Amino acid sequence: MTQQPSTHDLLLQVSREESSDLHWTQDYVDHAIPDHDVAEITDRTLSLLADEHLAFPDQESLVRRCVVSLLSGHLVLQGPPGSGKTSLARTLSSAFRMHLKVCTATSEWSPFHVVGGLRPNAGGGLEGVLGEVPRAALACGQTVRDLESKTGDSTGGDEDVVGTWLLIDEFNRADIDKAIGSLYTLLSSTEPSHLERTPIDLWFESDEGRKRLWVPARFRIIGTMNDLDTSYVSAMSQGLRRRFQFITVGVPTEGATATEPVSSELHAALAIANESLDKSYGRSSVSETDVREALVRLQRVVDGLRRPEGISGWPLGTAQVVDVVKTLILVSPTGELPALDEAVAQRFVGQLGTISKRQYEAFEALFRAENLDLSAAELDHIYRPYSAV
Repeated sequence: MTQQPSTHDLLLQVSREESSDLHWTQDYVDHAIPDHDVAEITDRTLSLLADEHLAFPDQESLVRRCVVSLLSGHLVLQGPPGSGKTSLARTLSSAFRMHLKVCTATSEWSPFHVVGGLRPNAGGGLEGVLGEVPRAALACGQTVRDLESKTGDSTGGDEDVVGTWLLIDEFNRADIDKAIGSLYTLLSSTEPSHLERTPIDLWFESDEGRKRLWVPARFRIIGTMNDLDTSYVSAMSQGLRRRFQFITVGVPTEGATATEPVSSELHAALAIANESLDKSYGRSSVSETDVREALVRLQRVVDGLRRPEGISGWPLGTAQVVDVVKTLILVSPTGELPALDEAVAQRFVGQLGTISKRQYEAFEALFRAENLDLSAAELDHIYRPYSAV
């Protein structure tokens, strides 16, 4: 896997450049993404996903579409919580040999957070500070310049990091149209000829040599967008949507079969949970044989939530399944029923706050059928708190 520079090293690089003239960035505008073999990058991404025990519906097609999107522009991964959007973004960045700078949008975001502005300094005055996009773009340019200085070639070797990308998690938690406003023209294309004509205007800089920042053609923004909690997110204009390519990351459709009551998703979830607990607490792995009965029961719950008969299901993400398995084996390495009930109640039921009456009835019946009485009681409380039933 590509050796990533540390966040500390990147911040030192950016800090060094923030104190100097930025005209040098114009010289690196035409440095496009050096890796452009779609099949090779797709295979590399799939291999990295397998190493992390990660899987997505229609995985090869999904990854290929993401690779093509990133070669041509900026990308937004949309889908329900827990579907693996952020993990996929990280893996794609590694496959492209890019460092990924991560930030999370909030409802308080403004152009100050995205582009930059003025803030008080220790001397009682005001100083310019770069926002998330120019800081990441500057780090990208610095990486390209350092690589070219070291090797004479900005494409680098197989293990070299060749740039920096920006991941904006929870993209639509912010009023992103307002926050990103002055970058509309810049984001309309990643071609060098366009970027040459549209540097970022750093109006808040007092030094004339720092008022414009050119973005390398290999720089990308990846956004992740929760498209389920529509009551808590902001709408995006068609103008902004045109500047990103949108790809949906769904939840697995595979479930139990007559011959295999536990899907590959749950096998992978156990492996991920074991690795996580080993890294965090030095816990020895739980064998699948020990928790087989609990996994079979959990599979029926997952299938019942996602695909109840006759009504719409709940888009339960794989990350949430992993959380249940992790909680289960923390409480009971042998997968006792009360431990599974606690895990489902804690990790699944809390996500079901906006379900319909028919969904409530189906899900409660599902929990009761699996003897998950705590989960059924928690669901009842969420759906109709403190009612006399």
